[in-house]
Amino acid sequence: MPLPRRLLLAAMAALALCSCAPQADRSAPAGTGRVALAPGAAAGAPDFAIANGDHVVFYGDSITDQRLYTTFVETYIRTRFPAMDVRFTHSGWGGDRVGGGGGGGIRQRLERDVIAYQPTMVTVMLGMNDGRYRAFDPMIFEIYSNGYKNLVGQLKKALPQVRITAIQPSPYDDVTRKPNFPGGYNATLLRYSDFLAELAAAEGLMLADLNRPVVAALEKALTADPKLAEQISPDRVHPRPPGHLLMAAELLKAWKAPALVSAVEVDAAAGKVTREENTEVTDASFSDGVAWIQRDAALPLPIDLSDPVMALAVKAGGVMEALNQQTLAVKGLAAGKHTLLIDGDVMGVFDAEALSVGVNLAAYKTPMWAKAMRVHQLTLDRANAHNTRWRNVQVPFEEEQPEATGKAMAALDALRDALQAEQQQAAQPDAHRFELLPGDRGFAPIFNGKDLEGWHISKTNHHGTTPVWRVADGVLSGTQDRPGEGGILLTDKKYKNFEISLELRPDFGCDGGLFLRATEKGEAYQVMLDYLDGGSVGGIYGEGLKGVQGTPGKWRPHWKSNDWNHLRARIEGDTPRIRVWMNGTQIVDWTDTGNHLPEGATDGHIAVQVHRGNRWIPGGEHRFRNIAVRELP
Repeated sequence: MPLPRRLLLAAMAALALCSCAPQADRSAPAGTGRVALAPGAAAGAPDFAIANGDHVVFYGDSITDQRLYTTFVETYIRTRFPAMDVRFTHSGWGGDRVGGGGGGGIRQRLERDVIAYQPTMVTVMLGMNDGRYRAFDPMIFEIYSNGYKNLVGQLKKALPQVRITAIQPSPYDDVTRKPNFPGGYNATLLRYSDFLAELAAAEGLMLADLNRPVVAALEKALTADPKLAEQISPDRVHPRPPGHLLMAAELLKAWKAPALVSAVEVDAAAGKVTREENTEVTDASFSDGVAWIQRDAALPLPIDLSDPVMALAVKAGGVMEALNQQTLAVKGLAAGKHTLLIDGDVMGVFDAEALSVGVNLAAYKTPMWAKAMRVHQLTLDRANAHNTRWRNVQVPFEEEQPEATGKAMAALDALRDALQAEQQQAAQPDAHRFELLPGDRGFAPIFNGKDLEGWHISKTNHHGTTPVWRVADGVLSGTQDRPGEGGILLTDKKYKNFEISLELRPDFGCDGGLFLRATEKGEAYQVMLDYLDGGSVGGIYGEGLKGVQGTPGKWRPHWKSNDWNHLRARIEGDTPRIRVWMNGTQIVDWTDTGNHLPEGATDGHIAVQVHRGNRWIPGGEHRFRNIAVRELP
């Protein structure tokens, strides 16, 4: 994967500032990128295989080179043990076998890409290419078994204290599609897996099975939804992120990773907190509902369950139960519905009975989830920075060694370390205010998914009066009825202080907006939905308003291309304050300098826009669904 443009620019800036000489050992890492961490359980969990001060190197073929199961593991450790200082290096190379491959022979690969980093834990996942994609062949297997023994021997000789985790190779998907030959290729990989179990016992290695449990999850997924199950590993070899999460979960379970994020129990009838595990609860009050301040010692593993393939894989693999338990139980509540808010944001509406049993907050897009998702993005950035240093600079130029190459590597090392420091800092938990209020105070739908009841087309908007607003299969779509002509669709009702939640999926090249407190003409505070070159999704603009200095939104890292994206916006106050969230992460917090609506209006319609102009792609559509509003005091 190439380094994202913003990271390339950062590396270039670091290179411009770097006055250091080239490193003598250019294969070894630069600084550690350590950050001062909050005091706490720096040693991690008692039985967990990874400890404070460890350096983990992930070694393998293209499946490791995808940097997906490995980055899930890294993010889990960062978020579950935020006081623990651990470093990670991702050293997978596509096509590798036990003898090496495109990156060099096994001695070169191990010396340059593993031993140079002086790791304390090395994971090895090889076998997919070694079996040659055919039925079990004893001669081919002998090459694998002898090669794997040689690999382990080299590591132990160079790193006498190293711990090694032998990973039984991930499956070739003979579950969701028919095998290519009798018995299927995964049967070959299982023979290789059985060998690794024997080798691990003989050599004192740790063992992680990423095959049989993943196959079992694929079988469950196939029963539940055959079409979605095929998307877990589309080419049968290289899983998508949901498949890699299943693999990461099995590696973490082999390392005895704890499931607990935090656990809180409250007895509302008795007016007391009865359990607080891996968290601290303060300032509890029991009038007009229940409220308290909670600071967990960890963050949840950020899993986006709004992705249907991810949700299917997680359920089939039991990932939440095994690794992601952030539980809240509240007993003694009056029967009926209760609304849970965290930092003023609605997390859900629950029955008293469900709350008494307990809910897993890790399944919701809480502020803690959003912070963990930021950590994961930094995990990906940090891994990409190192990969660029290694694959685009170190390896291609290792025979030439010009001075500029050393400086480039030093700059990328500095960038990697800066990202690691930011990653570790982002993983430190915050305190949050929890409120559990009686009744349903959540979002109410304002689009019925069937027709335009409750909405109307503006006849006075300067962008046009396009009638091309359609409803089909729960989706509202708008387009230009002819080139250059757009318009807006408004709610019949006016709103003052409110939150709006919706999903959108525009075609690239479509320009539009979400209007807040709009007049019939479309004068409004606009959340921009300009999905085009140079556009902004989530930024604030004053549509038809003079004197509004809007703001862009940092939406790109959180946007899912060719998929539905969740957007939530909140406007409140006579002088409007507007906040915008993209897929659970806040991207805008903006307050106007005054009220710039006509005649100082403090309420107005909600509207969606099809922008006029020739930039709109022919036949392009802006699509919306699940539109709901929560009115605020």
